[in-house]
This record gives sequence, structure tokens and C-alpha cells, in this order.
Amino acid sequence: MEELRSLTVSDDRLDDCREAIGPDLQDLIEATVASGFTIEETLIAISELVAEDFASAVNIPSVH
Repeated sequence: MEELRSLTVSDDRLDDCREAIGPDLQDLIEATVASGFTIEETLIAISELVAEDFASAVNIPSVH
């Protein structure tokens, strides 16, 4: 199994990034729910997509 590397992100940069992403993410969630998906389906799908991108970005195997 591949060894996991440490990942460090500045709290300030993380806060700034969350502020930048937040409004668009909320718009995406609202639009997806408005198109007929439940909030649970929407959040699970977003979570899976983020997990796949994260695994790819840090070169670790996907867990799903």
C-alpha cells in the first residue's frame, strides 16, 4: 500500500478559499435540488466528486 503524505493547509488560506467557494457551492446545491434531486443525493454526489478529485490531486488511491 502506498504511504500517505502529510498535507498542511494554512487556516487563513482555507478560510479564504471557503469564502470564495461557498456562494457558488450553495448555488450548485440549490440548482441540483430544484432539478429534482434530494439534498442528501446532492451532498453525497458532491462529496464523492470531491473525494475523487482530492485523491487524484494528492496521488492517493480512491476509497470508493
